[in-house]
Formats: sequence, C-alpha cells, structure tokens
Amino acid sequence: MVIRQEVLQEVEFILYEGGEIPEVCFWNCFFYLTSPPPEGLGLSLTQEELKALKKSVIERYLVIIERDLTAEFIAKPFYRGISRAAVNVRRLKNFIKNSGLEEEFKDGVLRRKLKRLLKRFEADLKRLGLGLEKVATKEELREFKREVERL
Repeated sequence: MVIRQEVLQEVEFILYEGGEIPEVCFWNCFFYLTSPPPEGLGLSLTQEELKALKKSVIERYLVIIERDLTAEFIAKPFYRGISRAAVNVRRLKNFIKNSGLEEEFKDGVLRRKLKRLLKRFEADLKRLGLGLEKVATKEELREFKREVERL
C-alpha cells in the first residue's frame, strides 16, 4: 500500500492536531487534498489513502477518550471526565458507521480496548486513593459502559 506524502501529512495532522471533534479535521483535510488549486492540491485519493485518513480519525478519538480515562489528568485543565468520554465513544461509533468502516471493526477490538482503558483508569484511581465514585456519577459510568457496548 503506497500512500502519498501529502496524504500522510494530513493523517498526522488529524492524529496530532485533530481537535476535540476529529471528523471536522478529516473533512478539512479531505477538501484540502481533493479541491482543485489554488484552494487545494487537486488529488484523487485512492481507497487506501481515504481509509488511512478515516483511521486517523478513529485513532484520534481513542487518544481523546484515553485522555479522559487517565487518572493523572483529573486535575489538569484539559481533562473532561467520563461523561465526555461517553460522548466521544458515541461520536466514534457514528463516525465508523457513517464512514463505512463497520465491517472492519465488527470483531469488537475497539470495545475491548475501551474496556481495558476503563479497568486501568479504575486501578489507577485506587492507586491514587480515589474511587471511581469520586470522579463520576453512577449514571455517567452507566452511560459510558452503555456506549462502549454499542460500539
């Protein structure tokens, strides 16, 4: 699979600079890559290149969700909490569905990864002398678990 350098740069941009709603960044990158000059590069993307862009959105969502399931970040200004993680799991699920990638992720790999992140979060909280109930309500935790199960 050969992906052009211009596309790889946009993949990295989505992954590292994609903001809180990475599909917005995806569409900006897509239009930049495919719009004719002077607005864009005028490229015709291959299926592999398009898939690489889409997968970078998924990876960006996982980074954001992991951030909000990292105990050491609780006191940081960028920490959003488990309720925001649930919102991002829902957005991730919708992006996968709307991008035609459902078949690729039907094996539950993302669900298992998110469950592991939650377990690690709980263990890290205990290590810090906190319980999950100190950082999330029962309803927030229930909503997160529900969204993960729907993924």
